[in-house]
Amino acid sequence: MRVSTNMIYDQGVRALQTQSAALLYTGQQIATGRKILTPADDPVASARALDVTQSRSVNKQFITNQGYAEDALRLVEGQLDGATEIIQYARERVLAAGNPALSDADRKSIATDLRAQFDAMLAIANTRDANGDYLFAGYQSNTSPFQKNPATLTATYDGDQGTRTMQVSSARFMPVSFGGETVFGAGGESVFKVLGDFIGALESGGPVSGAVSVAIDGLDTSLDKVLTAVAQIGSQRLEVEQLGFIGSDLDLQYATTLSNLQDLDYNEAISRLTQQQTYLQAAQQSFLKTTGLSLFNYLS
Repeated sequence: MRVSTNMIYDQGVRALQTQSAALLYTGQQIATGRKILTPADDPVASARALDVTQSRSVNKQFITNQGYAEDALRLVEGQLDGATEIIQYARERVLAAGNPALSDADRKSIATDLRAQFDAMLAIANTRDANGDYLFAGYQSNTSPFQKNPATLTATYDGDQGTRTMQVSSARFMPVSFGGETVFGAGGESVFKVLGDFIGALESGGPVSGAVSVAIDGLDTSLDKVLTAVAQIGSQRLEVEQLGFIGSDLDLQYATTLSNLQDLDYNEAISRLTQQQTYLQAAQQSFLKTTGLSLFNYLS
């Protein structure tokens, strides 16, 4: 069989091109640190890496949301701690006002103090978050929930009973706010109604023993409502913490999976690069020798 000079030359060129391409590919892998440079290199692994990347992105968003939920719950908890202190202090002042040895002036002084506590409680009930949303307005977050009526010393509720939520996991939408009536009561059970009625009794100058009993019962009911909300927040904050641990573990698992799919084994790649360089040099030397003799015809 006669082998032409062109055939010998073409075979040598193809061998050089093949070795050069392999060497270039390995060099690109080392430069990028990735073993898959294009989806065509490994379609199955590339598709799997895309799925894992998307799942990791969603998980990171949940972790971010958990931080937002923690901040929101901490803010609400802080306000409710303040409401708890006000109710407990008001209860002490109500009991003190029941002392029969007090004069009308003394009781009016207590009434003045309780008016200040009424306004402090109203300020808590109308608290806004960093975004300017009212914490205790339900879904009506742009509306001041409690409106004071100075004439009757009461406060009406203009919000609703909606509860704003935040998605903190694939299956968990966590409440991060409360309707104002749930926390501060409504109608005759409102903490504002309780305080207002007792202040009125003190300022009227009449007997207060019956008013003391009613106010104590009302404040105890109000305190129970606030403490129930505080307990719920404590439970939710613990849940957020646990979800954070789970999210961190998931992120690590996703990172490990992506590393296994995408990251280059540098030791193997460098060893392969050295081997490919040797093959290329051998192919170059063989090509030079072959083309140097290609003026002759070979028979086989």
